[in-house]
Amino acid sequence: MLELSRLCKAYKAREGRVEALRPLDLRIRQGEIFGLLGPNGAGKTTAVKMIMGFLHPSGGRVVFQGRELAVTDPRRGIGYLPESFRPNPHLSVAEYVRFHCLLAREDRTASDPEAEAAALLQRVGMEQYGHRRISDLSKGMEQRVGLAQAFAGDPEMLILDEPTSGLDPLGRSEVIDLLLSLNRGGKTIFFSSHILSEVERLCDRIGILVGGKLQFLGTAGEFKEKWQVNDLEEGFKMEARCVPS
Repeated sequence: MLELSRLCKAYKAREGRVEALRPLDLRIRQGEIFGLLGPNGAGKTTAVKMIMGFLHPSGGRVVFQGRELAVTDPRRGIGYLPESFRPNPHLSVAEYVRFHCLLAREDRTASDPEAEAAALLQRVGMEQYGHRRISDLSKGMEQRVGLAQAFAGDPEMLILDEPTSGLDPLGRSEVIDLLLSLNRGGKTIFFSSHILSEVERLCDRIGILVGGKLQFLGTAGEFKEKWQVNDLEEGFKMEARCVPS
């Protein structure tokens, strides 16, 4: 479904060359849920932004469904929720989601955006707030709107950066159940998260970035076996200490 080949990003800084993401090779299989983990500054969001075309890579390729994507190519077939979701505060919830439903369709006559937006808001538990202005929403409610717009156009793949950010425990549980339901319906999901209990419940495979380098790729069970631990968080702390040179 998605292939990253030697994808990397380096910056020039006062202290010299900074490698935000070292050459990354990764294949996301169709129908799987893949979790990208790592401590703050490990390169997770950098990788996601390059996949989505928001950053120019220093090298490497992004291939989606067998086609190499240039930075300027539209990401049709991919639904995206950024880490820092900032919707237009002056629109109503329904207006904002309806706008994304229109954007997501190549043929804008193919569906009824009003009906699609209403269905998406119901899916994320926001159907009663369609007329509320986004500026009046709580952080958790904003995040639900972000999920709704990511689902617009019925994308084949979802790329979600911290999808449960700002949600209370009940809201997180509901989002996890929703993602599992979407996956059972055939959606491929790539997401990053700091909440390891979510990762263990959701993911078929995980990748762990430390210092811009992919240090582990496999199942959560294989990762715990690597460190001989029963708890994913315990193993993660040990992995994060192994900063690459």
